[in-house]
Amino acid sequence: MAREKVLLVRAPNLYKSEQWKKQGVLRTPTNMALLGAYLRESGPYEPEILDLETYNLNSIPEIAGTISSRNSRYVGFTTLTPRFPTIMRIAQELKTQSPNVTTIVGGPHISGRPQDCRYPGIDYGITGEGEQAFLELLDNLRQGEDPSEIKNLVHKVDGNVVVNPRRQFMKDLDSLPYPAWDLIDLSQYKEPAFFGQEPHAGVFTTRGCPQDCVFCASKVTWDRRLRYRSLDNVMGEFEDLAKRGVRNLYFYDDQFALKPERAIDLCNRMIQTGIDFRYVVQIRADSVNPELARVLKKSGCLSAAIGVETGNEEMLQRIRKKETKDEIRAAVTMLKEAGVPITTSYIIGLPGDTHETIQQTLEFARELNTQQRKFMLLTPVPGTDVYNLAVQKGLLDPDDLDQMENTTFYDRTAVNLSDVSTEELLRYQDQAYREFDKQTPK
Repeated sequence: MAREKVLLVRAPNLYKSEQWKKQGVLRTPTNMALLGAYLRESGPYEPEILDLETYNLNSIPEIAGTISSRNSRYVGFTTLTPRFPTIMRIAQELKTQSPNVTTIVGGPHISGRPQDCRYPGIDYGITGEGEQAFLELLDNLRQGEDPSEIKNLVHKVDGNVVVNPRRQFMKDLDSLPYPAWDLIDLSQYKEPAFFGQEPHAGVFTTRGCPQDCVFCASKVTWDRRLRYRSLDNVMGEFEDLAKRGVRNLYFYDDQFALKPERAIDLCNRMIQTGIDFRYVVQIRADSVNPELARVLKKSGCLSAAIGVETGNEEMLQRIRKKETKDEIRAAVTMLKEAGVPITTSYIIGLPGDTHETIQQTLEFARELNTQQRKFMLLTPVPGTDVYNLAVQKGLLDPDDLDQMENTTFYDRTAVNLSDVSTEELLRYQDQAYREFDKQTPK
C-alpha cells in the first residue's frame, strides 16, 4: 500500500521581538517530531516536517507556495496564539494554490479557542492530546468515512463550528515512539545562552502539571493531569540522542521535579551512563532539596529555571503560585551551594500589579542575584484565568487578530490588567534588562 504524505508545519514567527532576536534561540519542534513518529508507526503515512522557522520567508504567498510545493494531501499546523493569524492567512492562501489540500490545526491556541477553526482555509482542528485524534482523522478521511464523531475533533457543520468532547488521556506514555528526529536537521536548533552553537533536543519526560497558576496554559491542554514516562523509557531516548551526536537536552516538562525522588533517580541514571549530558530544566522552588541540587550539578545541569513571577507575597498567593518568598530563597540558596546555575523569571503586569509591587519584584530579583533573569510581560493565553479576566473587563476582543499577534512576552502587550500604564510597564521591562544585563551574579 502506498504511504500517504502528511506535512506537519511550524509557521514562522513574523513578529519576533527584539529581545527574542537578541537571544538567538531556536528550539526543536519536539511535539511535531513525536507526532510524525506516531503517524509513521501507526498507519500508512509518510510524515514530513516543514519548520518554517528555519527558512527566510516573509510573505504569505511565498510561505504557502513552499507548503504547496511539498505536494501533500494533508497539512497540519501547530498553533501558538501570536502565530494563529499568520497560520490562518497561510491556510487561506494555501487553499487558493492547492484547493484539494486538507488543513488541520492543533496546539495550545486551538485547545483554548477551538471556535477559531471557523476561519476559511481551516478544515479541522484537534484539541488537547493530539496523537490519537489526528491519526483517527487521517484514517477516516483516507477511507472516505465520516470523521464527525472523533473525540478531540473540531469540525464544521453548515458553516458552524462543532467542538467534540475530549477523550481520556493516554494511560501509558511509554506506548509512544521516540520523536522522529530524522525528520528535522537537529544542527539548526540552537540555545546559545546554554549550549553555544552546539545542537540540542527538547525532551519531555512527563505531560501536564497539577498546579493552577492564573497565567499558565498548561491546564488548557492537560487539564491539570500529570503523567510520567518510565525512567527506562526516558533513558532509552537519551541514549538514542547521544548516538545521534546530541548530548544537550532542554527539558520541556512543565515541572521537572514535582516528585523529587524521581528526578534524583533520573539524574543518577544519567550519571551512570558515562555520557557527558548537559541540560536545562524547569523546576518549582518547593521541589528543591540538597540531594536534588547535588545530583543536578553532578549530572550536567547547566541551569535550573525557577518561575519566581513576583516579589510581592500577596501577589504570589493571588496568582495561585502556592509558594512563598522564603521557599524561593531557600531553593536558590541550595542550588547556589551545589554550584547549579539558576535562571529566574518574573512577570511584569500581573493583575493588580502596582508601581510598588513591580519595584518589589525588581528588588527580589536583585536579592536572588541569579545567573540569568527573564522579565516577561503578562501574556493572556486563551483558556487561562487572565485571558478570561481580560475578556470580562472588555480589554480583550477574542476576535481581534492584532491583539492575538501582540500576545508576546516582550516589547508589546495585548492587554494591561495592572494598575500601571502600558508605557510604564514597557519602561519597567526595559529598565530591568538594562540593569541586570550589566550585573555579574555572585
